[in-house]
Amino acid sequence: MLWFNRQAKGNASGKEVVEPTTLEVSFDENILALKVGQLMEAVNDHGGLEAFVEAIETKHQLFARGLTPEALDTMDVAAVTTLLETVFPSRRRLRPVVASMDQEALVGAVRELIHGRGQLGDRMAAFVEAFPVAEDKKARRAAADFGAELLHFRDPERYPLMTRWVWDVNTVSGSAREFIAGNDTMTEIPLGSDPGTYEGIRSGIAELLTGQGFYRDLPYLVDLVLAWAYADYMRAMSSSMGLMKSEFGGDDDPTEPARKLLGIDAGPQRQEPEQNETVH
Repeated sequence: MLWFNRQAKGNASGKEVVEPTTLEVSFDENILALKVGQLMEAVNDHGGLEAFVEAIETKHQLFARGLTPEALDTMDVAAVTTLLETVFPSRRRLRPVVASMDQEALVGAVRELIHGRGQLGDRMAAFVEAFPVAEDKKARRAAADFGAELLHFRDPERYPLMTRWVWDVNTVSGSAREFIAGNDTMTEIPLGSDPGTYEGIRSGIAELLTGQGFYRDLPYLVDLVLAWAYADYMRAMSSSMGLMKSEFGGDDDPTEPARKLLGIDAGPQRQEPEQNETVH
């Protein structure tokens, strides 16, 4: 599944291709090796990597089935909410918004995001604007994350995961930062916020993973490694504030924060009671 080596020149079917931006930073292979080692050790007691890959695949199948043109023809607010419930950064803030929206407008926004013919970045921006949250910055960010997950988990090979916890240009934070050597002293990081940047991030992590001997299920493994790194960052930043326990859990199961970030917290472990969810 070496999608990152494909020739990004479009294809005969006219399907969208996200070309990776050449990044002005590089990711450190030693940092990645350390994170992967920690992840591998943590998942050993929970079915191994295969169980987590299977859980992400299950989420992908949910999105793939629910976002076909045919499924969108009969989609209602409840169906959108089912997808939203698997999106950790968005579900709490957007639940009441989605419930209050006109069904035709809501489904139309989803349809245009997924199957529209405009530029990807423009479609993502239009998706956010479709939500009646113009004055609520946190809800707008949640809507952006929801759109990013709709794209990625419907077609995880075609679209990178473009959520804020992967990279947030406004706060100069996110999982991508954790793989840059010396990042703890950096006040600025030259990464953008366009889809190509996220594809560049994904491609960079994937290349390092192949260097570690991982070749199968790379889109899912990249997601797992990024989620693990962000959870690790949250542990370091909030150990004295109890944030991990109150929002992410993880006291007894070190994989729980990463599972919550990816929206697979119903498996391979049980669904945990929902907490007050915030991602920077």
